[in-house]
Amino acid sequence: MAQFLRRIPRGVSISILVAVILALIVGGGAVLVRQTIFGSPTGKTTHPLTVATIAPSSHGTIFTLDDSATTASFIIHEVLFGNPNTVVGKTNQVSGQVQVDQQDPALSKVGEIRIDVSTLVTDNDLRNNIIRNQILETNQSGNQYATFVPTALKGLPTTKIAYGQQLSFQILGNLTIHGTTHPATFTAQATLVSSSLLTGTAQTTIAYADYGISIPDVPSVTGVDKTVVLALTFTGRP
Repeated sequence: MAQFLRRIPRGVSISILVAVILALIVGGGAVLVRQTIFGSPTGKTTHPLTVATIAPSSHGTIFTLDDSATTASFIIHEVLFGNPNTVVGKTNQVSGQVQVDQQDPALSKVGEIRIDVSTLVTDNDLRNNIIRNQILETNQSGNQYATFVPTALKGLPTTKIAYGQQLSFQILGNLTIHGTTHPATFTAQATLVSSSLLTGTAQTTIAYADYGISIPDVPSVTGVDKTVVLALTFTGRP
């Protein structure tokens, strides 16, 4: 493995392999639905995503994430050939739901968010393959998806939401990557644009070592941050 990594061309950062952790995410709800995700940049046929979603109720409108307008990304910083470098990876293979109660926002929910990390894309195909095959081992059962299962929402208002009003709040839950689960908290913003459109973002910072991810020693990389920023920019429709 070490010999293979030393043959990686200039500009192919190893830190990105870890940053691949990606994910996520948003979150807070329950139950089940299936969505088929198409267009995998890996060139392989993806399998239907089965995620815990929100049970229909009288409390507001359920918005399903639109993967054509939703992006999960990661950011990690390193020192590459003596120079600061920022690595960014992203995918639109994201599944989940958000329920918005316009009259009583505190009753709103976010369902499980699931991301196909085998479809992560950076600016280099060789790096992408190393992330999938050598670092996250996404070909092994249980490693293909990163999931965030919300347990609570904090900071939502208690009065009626107006269209166009941006809400800022926290999403607490459990984040699973590469078979390892830890609590995580996302800082989120969401805007109910209209009765048929919800937009927003969510972000957190994690230590990749907590998830059993390590970065191989590579001569070209002399420093890698121990943390990764995970972010989600999303659009939801009924």
